[in-house]
Amino acid sequence: MIRLEHVTKEFAPGRGIFDVSFTVDPGTIFGFIGPNGSGKSTTLRHLMGLLAADGGKATIGGFDCWKQSKEVKQLVGYLPGEISLPGDMTGADMLDLMQQLHASDPARRQLLLKRFPFETKTKIRKMSKGMKQKLALVGCFMKDAPVYLLDEPTSGLDPLMQERFLEWIEQEKHAGKAILMSSHHFPEMEKSCDRAALIKAGRIIVESDIHELVRSSRKTYTIVFRTEVEAAQFAMQVGVEPKRLEVSFQTDETLSLNQVIAYLTQYDVRLIRPSADDLEQVFLHYYGEEESS
Repeated sequence: MIRLEHVTKEFAPGRGIFDVSFTVDPGTIFGFIGPNGSGKSTTLRHLMGLLAADGGKATIGGFDCWKQSKEVKQLVGYLPGEISLPGDMTGADMLDLMQQLHASDPARRQLLLKRFPFETKTKIRKMSKGMKQKLALVGCFMKDAPVYLLDEPTSGLDPLMQERFLEWIEQEKHAGKAILMSSHHFPEMEKSCDRAALIKAGRIIVESDIHELVRSSRKTYTIVFRTEVEAAQFAMQVGVEPKRLEVSFQTDETLSLNQVIAYLTQYDVRLIRPSADDLEQVFLHYYGEEESS
């Protein structure tokens, strides 16, 4: 449903997006992960037909995102990363306008307002960041589009609203929607996405099934020993610095877990604590490799 093929847009030497390619199928959620300025929002703006690429091609539903942007916009519910709405309108006024523009079902609007409640009579300029984000979410999903492009969708939401958002997009996924979501919030990406791509300096450095990404990262373990002498001896074997009774290290191609277990038979071990497998570890793993190469 969503397809980018070698899309490149250079704003200045080394700034922009370069050779970006991926696809998002109906009934899937694709995560787009990267630091600020890495090219996530630029990529989404190309898909919305707001920018023309220097090279490559972007399509949604088979329509060219630049040449057929009118048809593309009819298929897409878009949530920008920076919410900018008319300050003198109330939330209800804004939703009324969106409902007219997209011929949205009033019942769907009410369902979304129950899921993401806020005071609709408040003027937008008086709303908190969280209220504006809920207004934007309701307006985006009210369209009931087959494709959603979501740029940092949970920004400003409290934990309860974040969980409700994840439940909602899971429902939309099962309804056959194609969802592309950028976020810095690693736990929500791991919970919700089927596939993900990491982008840095405008280039995708890895793309994979979300669980494969997590499994492929180096695992960090912390071992607690009975004595500092034992901790120091083990730290020397695995090539790290001890912290009194504790030693933290990562397993990789050169240090397997089987090797570590063999070493540990020599010592009086009090505790073995593995780190949680999450996307933040994947992020640090891949970005660390890029910086050291």
